[in-house]
Amino acid sequence: MSFNMKLPDERGEQLRQIAAAKGIPMVQVVEDAIRREIAEGTIPADLPGISVTKTATTVRIEMPDFESEVPAIEAARLVDSLREAGSDLTADDVERKKRWLEGLAALSGIKLERMAHGVRLISPVTGRKYSLGFGVAADLADQIERDPK
Repeated sequence: MSFNMKLPDERGEQLRQIAAAKGIPMVQVVEDAIRREIAEGTIPADLPGISVTKTATTVRIEMPDFESEVPAIEAARLVDSLREAGSDLTADDVERKKRWLEGLAALSGIKLERMAHGVRLISPVTGRKYSLGFGVAADLADQIERDPK
């Protein structure tokens, strides 16, 4: 699922200018603004619609039409995979990185597929898929690492 927003042409151009000046994609400008608001306490850090529940032995992730559990001792591997997915790749690294991400994530109990602008989580139990942008994947990694409420 994606969220579309109509901006006045002037705001859209300002967004393009900010992205160009910083050398980042426009979506990252928006993500950075959201992260600033989280840091200031305006909104909670947990991703809306995504629940992470921890026990001594498992980490359970629930999202719309997706749920999966990973052994608690493997959660760090999943966190690394989610964060690593969005790192810059050279042309030579693309296939190696794809194999690494999928293999590392599979060890954690959730398969990850790298996409052009994000990752797809695949439940090993149900086969259901859930797509996340790179920034949201990194935020999910943070949410998994945080202590349960």
